Amino acid sequence: MLQPPASHYYMATIQYDGTGYAGFQWQKDIPSIQNDFNQAIKKLIEGKVTTMGASRTDTGVHALKQIVKVTSERPIEVTDFLNSFNSVLPKQIKCIDFKSCRSDFRPANDPHSKEYRYYFTNKRNVAPDARRFISNFPLPLNQDSMSDCVKAIKGTHSFHNFCSAGSNVKSTIRDISFCELSEINPQLTFPKSDLFYIPQDLDRCFELKIMGNGFLKQMIRHIVSALWMVGSGKMSEEDFLYQLEGPKKEKRLWKVAPANGLFLMDIMYPDAVVSEEGALLYQT
Repeated sequence: MLQPPASHYYMATIQYDGTGYAGFQWQKDIPSIQNDFNQAIKKLIEGKVTTMGASRTDTGVHALKQIVKVTSERPIEVTDFLNSFNSVLPKQIKCIDFKSCRSDFRPANDPHSKEYRYYFTNKRNVAPDARRFISNFPLPLNQDSMSDCVKAIKGTHSFHNFCSAGSNVKSTIRDISFCELSEINPQLTFPKSDLFYIPQDLDRCFELKIMGNGFLKQMIRHIVSALWMVGSGKMSEEDFLYQLEGPKKEKRLWKVAPANGLFLMDIMYPDAVVSEEGALLYQT
């Protein structure tokens, strides 16, 4: 009896501009990061190749660090692969690391924590080239009120009032280990590359940094939009806390915030991901 060919396993770390994509995960006849990733790698590798991402990311959401497991029938020479891979990837996707990994590595199941950040301004007028990666809410905002609400998010809560329908989850309870709202200079945050361009005159914006063991569909964007309601005086801090701690509501006082300001920043694993030969490849 013929034996199936041996598989080879790799871990790719990628960045992408999610504009124009329907999220990371492959969907038939719909532009996705995974589809373009697969098409590019198949230009370089013969035989069957499959991929698995650590996070789906929604339509229009960007990533500074997404992890993709690649399973290939043929071995890949990782030393010279990175430059070749980037040469065939679309300009909105960049692979920044490519290494061997264990066969039992599960990028979507193994993470201990994920970090997202949402960037926004509150200017009356924003130039079109400043809107690609930073959202805007064109009203004055009370940062102190928003920060008080942000402090309450840390901890374990049911976020049933801060998610969109359409996801199959057993529980809406999530543990948030870190949540902070601050003003930052985006010029110092984004890597100097052709992938993420921030106009030079945009040197101030808000950053919501949030880390947790998992997130519901559009959860962070619901939180941001609710914070805008509080900051603009359209909703009280008490109402925000009631939405966080109270029963599920049929209607919300806000619409989900735009996707363009949201970034998957980091994915952290509790243990090392080790190659078949035992070389340490990934450690938090």
